[in-house]
Amino acid sequence: MLSILGFATLFASTSHAGALGIITHTGAYQGKSYYYRNDGEQGVDSQFRPNYGIGLEALLGDNDDRLQGLIRFYINQDVPVGNPELPTSEEYTYSHPDYESLSPRTDGLISVGLQWGIWGEPTSFQVVATTSLTSCFWTVDSLEYVSLEGGLGATYTMGERIQLQGSAVLSPRYRKQLFLAGNGYLSVRYLFD
Repeated sequence: MLSILGFATLFASTSHAGALGIITHTGAYQGKSYYYRNDGEQGVDSQFRPNYGIGLEALLGDNDDRLQGLIRFYINQDVPVGNPELPTSEEYTYSHPDYESLSPRTDGLISVGLQWGIWGEPTSFQVVATTSLTSCFWTVDSLEYVSLEGGLGATYTMGERIQLQGSAVLSPRYRKQLFLAGNGYLSVRYLFD
């Protein structure tokens, strides 16, 4: 079967529509800092911590289309949670791991989605909506997660080949439970059409 697919690619037509670009992002995610009472009861301090990263993206479809496919491969770094804010109680004593000594966590992500043109012209200025499904498929600590992203942004095409893009999205993460998160993306794309 693989040899048939490989043979078929020799005769496939070349695609001349879309874009390639470099993307950066920054945002915040919800993390949990656990602590323990001296009687063994567990508590949790929910914190929002920054994250950031860089990667590559591709647009699929004609550059003058209002609906385009979107694929992103990028690296994300999460700043670790801090030490928990402990309850004030004279009845109990509390302990927790030393969260302050943790290093930022680096993950590899892939995102597949759509960019929807809402208002304006795709070849100049356009307000867009983005929806995507993101998989954190590579982690150093086996804490993979999935995220369903959605948000608003804008694109601006300079000349015929360079496009700037910015968007703000909600990107809640799911790994055994739901964690809130949000990101802002900026990218520079080279259009080929």
